Amino acid sequence: MKEKLMVQGYSKVVNSLIFIFPIVIISLQVAGDLVLFILAMLGIFIAISQKISPFTIKEIKVFSYLGIGYFIAVCLSVLFSGQARELSHYIARDLYFLLAPFIALAIYKSEINLNYLIVGTKISLLVLSIIVFFGISNGDLTGVMNPIIFGNLAVLLFFIVLVLSQGELLKHRIFTIASLSCGFFAIIGASSRGSWLSFLLLLSVYFYFLYKQKNKYKNKIKFIFIFAILSLFLLGFFNQTVNTRVTDAFSQSISYITEKEEPRLGYVDYGVQLSVNSVNERLVMYRAGINNIADVPFFGYGYRTSNVVLFQNDTSIFGRAAVGYNHLHNGYLTSYYNGGIVLLSALLLILFIPLKKFIKANNHDRKNPLFILGALLILGYASFGLVNILLGDTYMNGFYVFFLAIFLLQTNKSLKASEV
Repeated sequence: MKEKLMVQGYSKVVNSLIFIFPIVIISLQVAGDLVLFILAMLGIFIAISQKISPFTIKEIKVFSYLGIGYFIAVCLSVLFSGQARELSHYIARDLYFLLAPFIALAIYKSEINLNYLIVGTKISLLVLSIIVFFGISNGDLTGVMNPIIFGNLAVLLFFIVLVLSQGELLKHRIFTIASLSCGFFAIIGASSRGSWLSFLLLLSVYFYFLYKQKNKYKNKIKFIFIFAILSLFLLGFFNQTVNTRVTDAFSQSISYITEKEEPRLGYVDYGVQLSVNSVNERLVMYRAGINNIADVPFFGYGYRTSNVVLFQNDTSIFGRAAVGYNHLHNGYLTSYYNGGIVLLSALLLILFIPLKKFIKANNHDRKNPLFILGALLILGYASFGLVNILLGDTYMNGFYVFFLAIFLLQTNKSLKASEV
C-alpha cells in the first residue's frame, strides 16, 4: 500500500512537469530547461537507487541510444573544428540528448495521464496568441526566442492539440476550438514562411491518417480537406501579412533564378546586382553547399564552420552576407558540413528510426492518436530542416527530446500491451 502511494505521488510530480513544459518552453526563458533538468535528475536518482539502466529497458532503449549517439556526433564535430576550446560552450545546447535516457527513465517509471499534456498544450496556445498580440504592438513578435523557432514550435503545439482532442466530449470542444484558433493566430503572427509551409504539410499528412483511419467517411474527409486548404488560401489572399510575405518570396525567387551569374577569380559571384534578402541568401547557401558536397571530409569541417568554409573567399555581396551566419539555413547540409557523414547519419537516425516505429504502429492501430502525433512530430522537424536549422537550438532540442520521449515510450507500451 505504501509503495503504491509513493508511485502515485511520484506520478503526480511527473504529470505536473508534463503539464507545465508546453506552457513555459515558449514563454519563459530557461523554464523549459528547468523542467527537463528536474526530469533528468529524477531519472538519474531512479537509475542509481534501483540499479537499473535506461539502456536495458526495452521501451526506452532505442531512444536512449539515439540520444547518446547524436550527442557524441556533436562532440566529435566540435573536436574536429580545430577550435574545441572556443566552441565547447555550445555543447550545452545539446546536453538534452546526453540526458535523454534519464528523462525517458523518469517518465517510464510514472503513470502518465495524457490529460495533463492536453490541457497544458491548450493553455500554451492561448499564451502563444497573447505573446504574438502584444509582440506585434511592441515590434517584438515572439519575446523569448527567434521568430522562426517560435513559429515552428507553434505549429507542433497546434497539431498536438488537434490530434489529442480527437473524439473528446462536447463540453471540452469549446476550449479546444478556442486554443486552436489562438494557435493559428500565433502561427500567422510569427510571420515565418517556413512554418506556414510545414503547417500545410502536416495538415495534409494528418488528413491522410484520418482518411486511412475512417474508411466509411472517406468522401467526407476529402471534402473537409479541400475546404480547409481553400480556406487557408483565401485567408492568405485577404491577410496583408501573409499576402505580402508570400508575394515577396515568389518575386525574390524569380529574381534570383533569372539573374545571370558571372565566374570571377575561380568563384561564382552570386549576383551582385540582386538585393540581399532571406530567400536569395538561402538559395545562394543551398547552391554553394550542394556544389561542394564532394569535398567534405568524413568528420566534416567542424562545428559552426560551414559558412566560413564555403564563403570566406567569396567577396560578392552574398558571400559577405552568408559568411556572417553559423549555419546554411538547411539542417541537413549544415550537419553534413559540420560533422560529415557521422553527424548527418546521427541526425537522420534520430529522426527516421522513430518515424518508422510510429508508422508501423499506426499500420497496426489506425485509431491511436499517439502514433499519429509521433509521425507528425518527426515530419514537422524534418520539414523545418529544409529551410532552417533542425536541431542545435536549445528550444528545438528540448522540445524534441521531451515530446519524442513521451510519444515513443507510450507507443512502445501500447504495442507491448497489444502483444499480451
